Amino acid sequence: MDNYTSRLADGVWRIEVGPFTNAYLIAADGHSDRDGLTLVDTGVRRSGPRLVRSVRLLGLDPRRITDVALTHWHTDHMGSAARFTMSSATPEVLVGRRDLPAVNGTQPRPYDAAAAADVTWLGRRLAAVITPGPAVASPQPLDDGDVLPRAPRAVVVDSPGHTLGHISLHLPDDGVLLAGDVVSSVGTFTRGFGFTRCALTHEARTLERLSRLEFDVLAPGHGPPVVKGAQSRLARLAQRAAAARPPSAA
Repeated sequence: MDNYTSRLADGVWRIEVGPFTNAYLIAADGHSDRDGLTLVDTGVRRSGPRLVRSVRLLGLDPRRITDVALTHWHTDHMGSAARFTMSSATPEVLVGRRDLPAVNGTQPRPYDAAAAADVTWLGRRLAAVITPGPAVASPQPLDDGDVLPRAPRAVVVDSPGHTLGHISLHLPDDGVLLAGDVVSSVGTFTRGFGFTRCALTHEARTLERLSRLEFDVLAPGHGPPVVKGAQSRLARLAQRAAAARPPSAA
């Protein structure tokens, strides 16, 4: 597969790390690697070399990646994070506080720890398969409203639903929402497969909250960015999720 990259805004790029799977790169100074780069998600454990090549093709130095921010613990997003920490860049890994145990290896089967109503029947039976990537030593927690240390344009939005500690990143000055796996645009615009989500009772509120943010580009973890009617499409998805929400999650 070719190293496909695209620009979402000044200093914000999408990197396709696998079939329909994305990572994102944010330049601290808005255009170059001078003040450092933040990588958002890392693909699977074999994605590291592809990511490095893609960063170089953008005319940037992968050794200037100072931080790796993970939207959540699934192996197709954190798979190469541990490898990056052992590279010459030695970046710090950042993750939503409630996903820390899965990322640092102390909770190797997160679905087993989820509340009964937060995981589907199939998801519960796949708990031994849907596991985190290689553990990361000493990841740092992110909380709602934090700004990324070396990408201060990016604001952390607590977004439980896909996982309990899932985060999105809002870049209001750039009109971009990096939504992680809150939504998927593979083929159609959905919440993704139910069995992959382990905080189901939270996701309707998360969708509603994200739909109230201001953005022009919605960039998901899987599929192409949504650039036409992104905010209104997310609002409609939030309405459908709210209508389907069980009474116990209301």
